[in-house]
Amino acid sequence: MDFAQFQHEAKSRDAYMHDAKTVHLRLRVKKGLTRNVKVIYGDPFLYEKQADTNRHAWSPFQDGAMMAHRGQSPHHDLFFIATRPKHLRMKYAFLIDDRYLFGAREVVDLEADPDLRYNLFNYFNFPYLNDEDLFNAPAWSKDQVWYSIFPERFHNGDQTLDHPDTKAWDSIEDFTNADKFGGDLRGIITKLDYIASMGFTGLYLTPIFKAMSTHKYDTTDYFEIDPAFGTKADLKELIEKAHAKGIRIMLDAVFNHVGMAHPFFLDVVANGKKSEYYDCFYIIDETKPVLPVSPEVIKAMSYREVKQLFADVDALNYRTFAFTPFMPKVRVMHPKMKAYFLEVATYWIETFDIDGWRLDVSNEIPHTFWRAFRKVVKAAKPDAYIVGENWDNSMPWLQGDQYDAVMNYEILFPIWQFFGPHPDFKALNAETFIERINQALFAYPDNVLTSMYNLVDSHDTARIKHICGEDVRKVKLAYAFLFSFPGSPSIFYGGEIGLSGDHDPKNRRCMPWNQDRQDDEMKTFIQTLIRLRRQVPALKSTRFDWLPASKGGLLAFKKDELLVVMNNQDQKTTLKLPESDKTDLLTGRQLGSVQTLELEPYQLYFLK
Repeated sequence: MDFAQFQHEAKSRDAYMHDAKTVHLRLRVKKGLTRNVKVIYGDPFLYEKQADTNRHAWSPFQDGAMMAHRGQSPHHDLFFIATRPKHLRMKYAFLIDDRYLFGAREVVDLEADPDLRYNLFNYFNFPYLNDEDLFNAPAWSKDQVWYSIFPERFHNGDQTLDHPDTKAWDSIEDFTNADKFGGDLRGIITKLDYIASMGFTGLYLTPIFKAMSTHKYDTTDYFEIDPAFGTKADLKELIEKAHAKGIRIMLDAVFNHVGMAHPFFLDVVANGKKSEYYDCFYIIDETKPVLPVSPEVIKAMSYREVKQLFADVDALNYRTFAFTPFMPKVRVMHPKMKAYFLEVATYWIETFDIDGWRLDVSNEIPHTFWRAFRKVVKAAKPDAYIVGENWDNSMPWLQGDQYDAVMNYEILFPIWQFFGPHPDFKALNAETFIERINQALFAYPDNVLTSMYNLVDSHDTARIKHICGEDVRKVKLAYAFLFSFPGSPSIFYGGEIGLSGDHDPKNRRCMPWNQDRQDDEMKTFIQTLIRLRRQVPALKSTRFDWLPASKGGLLAFKKDELLVVMNNQDQKTTLKLPESDKTDLLTGRQLGSVQTLELEPYQLYFLK
């Protein structure tokens, strides 16, 4: 045995405070190596006098407590145990096959060196369960069902705001991000009854602040609502009416970059190194002008002309988001920028009572900024929800000092691969899907998983219906799994009525409000999922017990008293069940004590 067989890190996702008195321990063991994994743990200072030797010896609380096997990831068997150290501190090590001690510094063969069993210098340490170290996301976040809205394309509620070249709602098929259809805040206000009737309890709005584009990720004034969307009075009305219906509001903040027309950047362009904001941006060559032409010339150019001006990325003399010249990247820790953005963070909470922030391109910004951001946000509203747009594993941001959650792409990609599959990814069968989901479950502590923002698509991806080849049956399975996962499920506007679309901009179609263009069956299905999510606590559990019958296209798992069965294939199949009365919660149909469940292609059951 050697260290390469095992993975564990103290004070991490592998060893964390679950509550004020409980530590969760996880161990990853090379797949197939063993199922006999135990943990030895006790107080580091608790020694007892031995009657036979008159000496003191360490006295563990548990001298080999069996760890539960929680399944397999692509490379490991996964083991778990919840411990409650009596004195809120502990030393621990892992016992493999009742023979090998896996410790913090070495693996010991106890048959050869039995005296090293309790060598605490080789034990992992959890020094103390400090309340201040406990991950603490808002309690309400665990029960949310989010509705994600791209405001420009949701509903045109105030045509007096329309730009002269605004197109009739949903009038063209071949549109771009530059096309305007007039969606606004008034449009969202007028559809609050619809949103509430669906059961959604949270609205996430992509940026609504003043900007040049329709998507508003090129912010030019962080303290003003974009005139195309309405006024501050409209936002205040939206939030008050949403709150009255039990719906929370989360806004989108872009702190990684600003728009090219932001006054700080324009001041740098105009005054060069004399500008007080010069060091707020990443100017590459200080001997050259920031822009090759004046801002006035750029404003007169079309989007395509500006893009062509910077077709050679080396022509950019300032860092940007990606290589987008319209979005100059900022130094958020420069005193002026830091103060400015932290004021933004608190202004919209204190003045309008928003409930949270979704943070764009959040993983490119220094951790030190997010720690300061969290302090001011939580001071303004202790239960405000902070969500990062991180597309990769994000444990460094989720340790209680920065975010409450991230957009959970760790589950989005395997969902695409199993229920799609997406052409850019290898398809998964039930066995490999389970391994990927187990991997995602072990990627974060349980109490982090329950606060995550979960999704199957967004304004940055193709829609799930497109991913599933326009097959509504597969879309329903994907949503059903989303609603079975711990954390907060999110529906991208229109997903509930069958809206489809390839990647940006086709995923940002106008919401079709004509009844004859909506899939009523899908709408009813989503309403049912939302209702069950509220009524069945098992759906929020972090524990999945996968049935051995899960193979090929058949996926079956238990969550407490709930059995979820999905036949993700175009052929019939059967599943053996224990003899007990069963009810399908999706339809309310009583199945009785049936022992063989027959499933049609793409059929789904939530059995209780």
